[in-house]
Amino acid sequence: MSSHTHSPKFFLAVFLLIPALCVADPLTDFEARLELYRNEKLSGEMRFEFTAQDGRWTMLSETKGTKGMASWIGLQENSTGEGDWAAGQPRPLRYERNVKAIVTREWSAEFDWDKRVVHTVYPDGASTLELEPGVVDEMGLGLAIRQGLGNGEDEWFLKQVDEDEVEDVHFKVSAVKPVQTPLGCMNMHVVEKVRAPTSKRYTRTYYATDHEFAPVLVEHGKQGGDHVRGQVVALKVNGKPVAAGPNCPP
Repeated sequence: MSSHTHSPKFFLAVFLLIPALCVADPLTDFEARLELYRNEKLSGEMRFEFTAQDGRWTMLSETKGTKGMASWIGLQENSTGEGDWAAGQPRPLRYERNVKAIVTREWSAEFDWDKRVVHTVYPDGASTLELEPGVVDEMGLGLAIRQGLGNGEDEWFLKQVDEDEVEDVHFKVSAVKPVQTPLGCMNMHVVEKVRAPTSKRYTRTYYATDHEFAPVLVEHGKQGGDHVRGQVVALKVNGKPVAAGPNCPP
C-alpha cells in the first residue's frame, strides 16, 4: 500500500457506491505466472489469478523470492481481493495482504457499503475512511483498467484507499505496441501511472490485447535506481492455456 512496503505491487481496481446488480460477470478469468527480475537478475516468481462466478469475483496475487537477496530474506507476499459488481463495475468487499521478509507485516480492508465506510488495518494502526464514488483499492483497480481497455478507454483518474487516507491516482495508456515475451510476440496496451513531472519513479503494466487484456508484464522502479520486472512465462485465459506464438519481427 504505502511506499514503505517492500514487495512489488502492480494491480489496482475501481468500484462504485451502487448496490450490486445481478448481471453476467463482465471480465474473463485468467491465471498468469511471471518470472520476477531485479536489475535484470532473476530473483523470484509471481502468480496472478482472477476468477468470477455468480456475480462475485476473486483476485489473487502471490510473490516468492527464489534467488539472491529475495530468497535469503525469505520474501513471500500473498494478497486476496474479493468483490462483486456494481453497475457493471468491479466493487471490492474485502482485501487482505501479508508480506514476509524476515518479519511478517499484514494489511486488510473491509468495505461496508451500507454505511459507506471502509475499515483498514495496517502495520502502524487502523482507520475508518469514508467511501465515495470513484474510490479504488489496491487489488481491484487493475480489474477496472482491464475492463476499461476492453471498452476503448485510455485514461483513468481514480481515488485509492491507502492505509489511513484516500489519495488521487492517475493512469493512462502510454503505448500500444508488439512486445516480445517468452510466449512469443504479443500486442500490448502499456498502462503507466502518471506521477509528478519531477518524479523519477515509474510503474507500468502491460495488458495483452489479444488475450482479454490479461496483465502479462509489469515494471516498477526508479530512474538511476533499482528496476523490477515481471514477465509472463505461462498464461491461461478462461481456463485454456495460451500456446507460445511466433517471435516479433526483427
